Amino acid sequence: MKLSLDWIGDFVEFTDNSPQTIADKISVHTAEVDEVEQQGAALEKCCIGKVLTVEKHLNADKLSLCEVETDQGTKRVVCGGTNLREGMHVAFAHIGARVKWHGKEVMTLTKTKIRGETSEGMICAAEELGLESLFPECTGKSIIDLDGERKKLEVKHKNSVGMSLREFFNLTDTILHVDNHAITHRPDLFSHTGFARECIAIGMAKWKKEPLYNLPKLPKSKLPFTIHVEDSHTVPRYLGCTLHIENAPATPDWMKKRLEATGWRSHGLAIDITNYVTMEVGMPLHSFDLADIKGNIQIRGAAKGESIRTLDDIERPLPEGAIVMSDNHGIFDLLGIMGGLRSSTKESTTDIFLHAAVVDRKAIRRTILATGHRTDAATVYEKGIPHITAEQGFARALELFLVCAPKTKITSELHSWGENGTAPAIPLSPDRVHSLLGIEVPQKTIDSTLESLGCTVKKNTVSPPLWRPDLRTEPDLIEEIGRIVGYSTIPPQSPVAPCSLPKSDHRTRALRARLKECGYTELLPSSILGPKLLTQCKMDPKQAPELANAFGEDESLLQPSTLPQLLVHAQKYAPLSKRAYAVFTVGHVFTEKHAEHEECGLLFSSTVEDGVKEHALLQLKQHLLHTHKTLEILPSTDIPACAHSGQCADLTTGDTLLGHLFLVHPHITRTFDLPENTAAAYFHVNALLAEDTIQKTVKPLPVYPAITYDETVTRTHTDSVQKLLQNITKQSSLLQHIDITNLYEGKPLKKGQYNLTLRFTYRAEDRTLREEDVKKEHAKVMKLLS
Repeated sequence: MKLSLDWIGDFVEFTDNSPQTIADKISVHTAEVDEVEQQGAALEKCCIGKVLTVEKHLNADKLSLCEVETDQGTKRVVCGGTNLREGMHVAFAHIGARVKWHGKEVMTLTKTKIRGETSEGMICAAEELGLESLFPECTGKSIIDLDGERKKLEVKHKNSVGMSLREFFNLTDTILHVDNHAITHRPDLFSHTGFARECIAIGMAKWKKEPLYNLPKLPKSKLPFTIHVEDSHTVPRYLGCTLHIENAPATPDWMKKRLEATGWRSHGLAIDITNYVTMEVGMPLHSFDLADIKGNIQIRGAAKGESIRTLDDIERPLPEGAIVMSDNHGIFDLLGIMGGLRSSTKESTTDIFLHAAVVDRKAIRRTILATGHRTDAATVYEKGIPHITAEQGFARALELFLVCAPKTKITSELHSWGENGTAPAIPLSPDRVHSLLGIEVPQKTIDSTLESLGCTVKKNTVSPPLWRPDLRTEPDLIEEIGRIVGYSTIPPQSPVAPCSLPKSDHRTRALRARLKECGYTELLPSSILGPKLLTQCKMDPKQAPELANAFGEDESLLQPSTLPQLLVHAQKYAPLSKRAYAVFTVGHVFTEKHAEHEECGLLFSSTVEDGVKEHALLQLKQHLLHTHKTLEILPSTDIPACAHSGQCADLTTGDTLLGHLFLVHPHITRTFDLPENTAAAYFHVNALLAEDTIQKTVKPLPVYPAITYDETVTRTHTDSVQKLLQNITKQSSLLQHIDITNLYEGKPLKKGQYNLTLRFTYRAEDRTLREEDVKKEHAKVMKLLS
């Protein structure tokens, strides 16, 4: 956004007139100033020259030799201008001036020879000095003809030859280029009056003329049409009336100058006034040729397939729901973005319909994205224009019409709807200011700062001005206090809170390490999922807590179990695994019934199915027992989701149920394209570690050798192997441990039978055992197996 300091100077008087100082303070307190542009800087070492003589160049048909009178005497110049003549007043650039050669590359002029003739400067065309907007016809082979401009200023400048071009064109303004990104929440700052208020609040200026815009007295005549709005929420504030302009004069030079300084081109008085109000007040307006409005007006959403030919003479298809204005002949305005070509004001226009409309910023944003068409008006509209700004901008536009075209008559009543709104009363505590800013701000400073921003302060209650819709809560006000007082006044202070790392639970780390020893890979999936995934896992989505502000349906719930995310991972990566697929995760789970807790989930899948030994359920069981020695595996009393009802067990320690171990249900394995030989387990981590109270001691490696026996016995699935092993270990003090080395079922065994191979390890801690001693002990054990 471009700001004119001269324009702001209409309202305020700066305490320091240094443009760089003003820019620096604005950058520190309000928004970053990217560039400080001195208007007319390109005209340094350029003056008005008078052509004394014009001769043909002897060595070039298209060039002329001229003598030009300047402020540094008469200069001999080679020039190719086709409109060159004696007595002509021209824009002359001295040696050392920086010009754009044919409007492109910037170069510094030097004394040179052109086709054998010396040239001591340059007679310039408009594009070579950046004056195309003032002299659109003086480009290319045509040089700038200043005779017309001199006649306008003849009274003031009787002898203008040699006068600086910067002084002649009055290009003495300073333009600040402000970064829009810092003010996207401040629609009031897309205007010169908004920045005038900021300069007052910052303390670098005083009011010269505070902007107060009041509507003039309007006649009682009705509009020649009715205006119907389809949905008042899309256009909550609207003002409009008709005007008659007789013999519309040209746009005043002062208005043109300011518009051009801030990046606008002049298009005629009516359009220039609306653009001027946009830059001064921050309210984009639009003027229509009244003769082009056929019948009553509807403000509505565009239907599918509709289009509009906009002011730039492009036919634009409209997205469904774009806010438009239409009459009996169709759409004539894309509200808040660009007017239609059919209803635009022209040089011949004498009757105008002028309006100011506040349009829903979400609708504007959707239309910008759908059409890819962004305008200056749309950029302001999508920020959310305050309702009061519409009234102020409309009043200012009427004032300018009456001033710039004195014969203008307002020919209808004010047609309006909506209100300017009421300011909220926000409580503000000095203690809260201190708490958030970290410094003591005196009450007087708080009050004066907020009042300088236009707020009304009464007994620790603040009412912001209507042009500041961004001020709604106490932190908003405190941010303003900190911004205006200056964040540089807040001394840097190191945090007082301890920065030491939290105490680490080594038991959880050990649990992870043991699982990795068994070949498991740890995953870190998201704890957020959707109802579709839970349904696929035979889980009830209603049992999972719902997020209040979810990104979408697939990320709307907190996980009630770690298994769904493991299954999603397995579906993608298990087929790529050449060996058994083994993964685990430790994450937080959430349910409506139970408190949040940490859960460890495991998934084991194997495509190898060589008898019972390679069964995934038994392998996962073995891994769990390696993870925690006190873990007990008992027949399941409750079948969890995802589990095969016939192959499920409870994971317990003491009397505490920790979780479940099971073969994944065939329906689930088919849903996720997994082998049927897939097992899963999950358990409550904190509950498991709470039972881990065994004192850890270091034991030396065994000194004496062990004696082992392998025995195979036939069992049935109705017999508990766990109870058998518990009884066997009580039979001998020399029996160190028992391992299950093999399982077999099949011919010649009967159905329901299987062979169980056990390895018995005997060892004494004080001597080498003899075979005779071990045989006696082993005989006791075998009695239980017979």
